[in-house]
Amino acid sequence: RIQNLTQLNLLQMKKILFITLLICSNITSAQIENFTLNNRQVTWNKVYETPKTKEIVINEIESRNNLKITNVTDNSIVGEFSNLTMDYKKAGFSYMGTPIILNETNKFSGSFKIEFKDNRYRATIWNLISKGMNTTLYSGGLGLGSEITTSLEQLLLKNNREEFRKNAYKVNGKIIDTTFINLMDFT
Repeated sequence: RIQNLTQLNLLQMKKILFITLLICSNITSAQIENFTLNNRQVTWNKVYETPKTKEIVINEIESRNNLKITNVTDNSIVGEFSNLTMDYKKAGFSYMGTPIILNETNKFSGSFKIEFKDNRYRATIWNLISKGMNTTLYSGGLGLGSEITTSLEQLLLKNNREEFRKNAYKVNGKIIDTTFINLMDFT
């Protein structure tokens, strides 16, 4: 009888451990979620720690040819980026494992804001849109061409634009997140 109670307690402990591990794995898998959804618009945010001043970061932004500053205030920098290529390789994907809209043939542009506070800065990106990827379909000697334009919302949200796609962070989100982390890193 004591042995049965011990086995029962052991089984209950295994269940509790399994549930705890399951919950923890869901929490840790959500760590790349630097994306937020508000009023059907997706923004990306990340806080960086750095001893650099705003002036040093401004110089670094000006030295990059795909970043342009549009406004500077006491504690923030606002600007735009263009000709951004998603870095699928750094995110751990191959060319064949990357959605065509995120490979190096497509260039993106958007807006950014950097806010400074106590040896840290918060980088925010919004209004991401592709310049338009040209595709051509050939059939019977005739070519039909079109231009595909894509936004951050189209890449990550369900069609109703009210919530993120179930697997938004597996490929698209991870590639975009990795690219943005690298783009906004001035540490």
